[in-house]
Formats: sequence, C-alpha cells, structure tokens
Amino acid sequence: MSGIPTDSSHLSDVDTDLILDEYGGEVESQFAKSSIMREFAKVRKVMGTDTVVNNRVGRTQLQAITPGVRPEGKSTAFGKVALTIDTVILARDNRSMLNELQIHFDARMELGQDHGKEIGKFFDEAFIIQCIKGSHQAAPTGLNSAIGAGKAVELLAANDELDADKLAGAIQDIIVDMEEEDIPAEELVVFVRPSQYKVLKDNDKLMSRDYAAGNGDYAKGLIYEIEGARIVKTARIPTAAITGHRLSNANNGNAYDLTAEESDAVAIIMHPKSLMAGETIPLTSDVWFNREEKQWFIDSFLAFGVTVNRPDVCGTVNKYRA
Repeated sequence: MSGIPTDSSHLSDVDTDLILDEYGGEVESQFAKSSIMREFAKVRKVMGTDTVVNNRVGRTQLQAITPGVRPEGKSTAFGKVALTIDTVILARDNRSMLNELQIHFDARMELGQDHGKEIGKFFDEAFIIQCIKGSHQAAPTGLNSAIGAGKAVELLAANDELDADKLAGAIQDIIVDMEEEDIPAEELVVFVRPSQYKVLKDNDKLMSRDYAAGNGDYAKGLIYEIEGARIVKTARIPTAAITGHRLSNANNGNAYDLTAEESDAVAIIMHPKSLMAGETIPLTSDVWFNREEKQWFIDSFLAFGVTVNRPDVCGTVNKYRA
C-alpha cells in the first residue's frame, strides 16, 4: 500500500490557502453587497467579554439664575442598555471530495456568494426584528422623559397597506411625530417590502413633478424619499411570526422571536440610534479537511447581536387587525 497519500494533497494541485482566499473573498464581497444594515447602524467590536453596555443619558434640567441665590445642583439621570452575544452563526458545506470546488473557480465563487448572501439576509433580518420590537416598547423610566415610547401605528381598515395614500400618510405621521420630538427627518430611513414600495409609486404626490420634483422616477421604478426620510425596499421584513430564531435563547428571553401581531409591520422607520449592535467574531471563512471523517468542510461564520437602544426612534406601520 506504499505510495498511497495519507493526506488530502492528492485531491488537487491548487493550494488550500488560494482556495480559501478565493472562497472567503466571495463570501465577504457578497455579504458587503447584500447586507444593508451596516450602512444604517453602527456595529461595535466586542472583545474580552460577551456583553456590551451603552449608557442612555437623561434630559438635562435647565434653571434660571436668581441674583443672590446659590444655583441648585441638579444631576442628569443615566440609564443603560446591555447586549449579550452568545451565539455563533455558521454556514457550512461539506464534501467527501473537493475536486469540484478546487478545480473550478466558478464553484468556489458560487458557493462563497451563496454563503455571503444567506448570512447577509440573516444579519439584516435580526436588525429589522429589533426595530419592530422597539416600536412596541414603552418609554424607559428614570430618564426625565428624555427618551419616549416606540411608535407603532395600526392602519384603520383591512387592505389599507395596499392604498398608496393611506400607506404614505401613516409613514408620514410617524416621521412627523419624530420631528416633533426634535429628530431630523433626514437622519431617518424607511424600510418597506417591494410590494409596499410598488404601492407607494402610485401615490401622485411622491411621484408627480408638481409635488416632488426629482423625488421619483416612475420609468425606473424609484422613489427616493418620503417626508425627507430615505426609502429603502427590502424583502427582509418578516411577514409571519417567528419562533425559535437562531439568535433566541433563554438567556435573552427569546429576544429575536416575533409574535403574529409584530409580524404585521409593512413599513419600518429607523434612526442610527434606534439599535445597539455588536460583534465578537466578524465574518470569517475557513476551508479545512477532517482526516477522521475524510471530508472537506467549507465554513463561514460570525457572532453578533443587536438590541433596542432608543424606542422613540423605532417606528412601524402595521396592518389592520380586526
């Protein structure tokens, strides 16, 4: 039996490091291309611990100086939000022989892109879920009313989400409510599913040059903003209840699961301060051979988490529930 290789070198003339670079590069490229949330939310590096804490500052109390009277000392209240990251998310493909992956660049490219796309979808969905939850939260206590409650608006009748004027009006109401609380509209982003984006294109005031010059291009199917907030269409808004989400566990109270009512959201309004996010393991790729199982494993994995930071800048327009 002499001469029979005892390692994996006989499977390909392509160096494993090269394979990993090509596969991993495609994963990262596709993740960066397909994930939209890093553009709208800051993701902190979490090292040396599994928990990150963000302090929420209460409202400063002003006072007038009275001649001859010593100004009173007033303390600004603080609160905090904690986020624990305790789950690794993995995309894995295993093969008994790696000839296809090693020999054909297209195979490495396609597999890497698929892993990157699926991870990107999962990443974005987690952020959207938390923004939905934030819109249903009450105002935090002990902060001198510095941070208000979330803004969840229910449409008034069945199928109102298919009416261009009613859908646009509900979104505008939430944005105006945030502006009344001194939140600039240009800092907000509105996420809608493609079907609701199509509905909004039928709103004359969003597309007509008489009302919104330069805001829309019907031929290209584009609307850029509503009430000063950017519009982004995405199919990553959940449409059904979620039980057993991969990031949910007993430690976080199944924080990423959605009830049927929460899954009624047809438009989501978010601010960069709406959420707090962190990652312990950034997106990482690996290609390795297991001698015991005589199989190749092609992995991409990351560990991250996200939670509500400020509910007052989380908004949702929800379907009517009889």
